[in-house]
Amino acid sequence: MKGLFLTLTVILFLFSCKTTKQNTSNQLPEGKRYAIGQGGGFTGVYSEFILSENGQVHKYDFKYDREVYFKDLKKVDLIYFLEKIEALGLEGLEMKNPGNMTKYIDIRYGRNSINKIVWGHPNYNPDEEMVKLHEEMYNILSTWD
Repeated sequence: MKGLFLTLTVILFLFSCKTTKQNTSNQLPEGKRYAIGQGGGFTGVYSEFILSENGQVHKYDFKYDREVYFKDLKKVDLIYFLEKIEALGLEGLEMKNPGNMTKYIDIRYGRNSINKIVWGHPNYNPDEEMVKLHEEMYNILSTWD
């Protein structure tokens, strides 16, 4: 009887433990993060994907004001995007030209915004390289591999 009780206790203990991966999955990555978003128009709905320097991609849930883990970006894509962001100097670029349909790139440290680049106004033509980067990043971040 003691052996059965001991075995059940050990089994319950093992199943009640969480792995390290499960404990840390709810925590947001530290360091620089890049939010790529777009939306507006008639519905006013926005979608946003956040790329962390460690390659994790989160989707922002506007309804519940939270970030939900979406996927891990391939290392090749991560390096490519980080190099493009650095080359374009987005951290020091000032642009606030929202329109009916707005697109943006928000450079953040943790949850705090460092610089938000916004465009969409029909009378404003942003840099073509930045528009291509936004489109490329949004398409890669928003699709499942």
